[in-house]
Amino acid sequence: MAFAAQPHSVAIRARRTPYKLRKLLVIDDDTKLLASYRDLLMPYGFEVLTAPDGEQAISIVEANPDILLVILDLAMPRMDGREWLRWFRRKQSESPVIVISAYKLDPNDADLKPAVVLEKPFHVAELLDVVGLFCGLGTPTASSARV
Repeated sequence: MAFAAQPHSVAIRARRTPYKLRKLLVIDDDTKLLASYRDLLMPYGFEVLTAPDGEQAISIVEANPDILLVILDLAMPRMDGREWLRWFRRKQSESPVIVISAYKLDPNDADLKPAVVLEKPFHVAELLDVVGLFCGLGTPTASSARV
């Protein structure tokens, strides 16, 4: 099959779209962990919004409807993770949530569905794999670091 030459050349240019950070929300009462999540995920092109409890997270969700993923600790003061997740599921029933817990959780716990559960301590690579599943992050190299 031969292609006929075009009478005039056409320049094809890549489309340039404005760079936009993808938003994640991390809800945890440990300020050091919030900073660790931010330091870990920002280099992957994420804007990491943080809240120290469920009450403050509500206003963040309401002001940022474009949040792609929530990373949620369960044990927090004022409004704990379970209560916040029930509120969130009434608003966004299918949005991805990663629940982080130091406690052994029942896989049939209706309060946590649908959510992915990571038990502390976990490998950073495990968290990045799950974030990548929901947000298109490439698979990182294996790391022995723990959060």
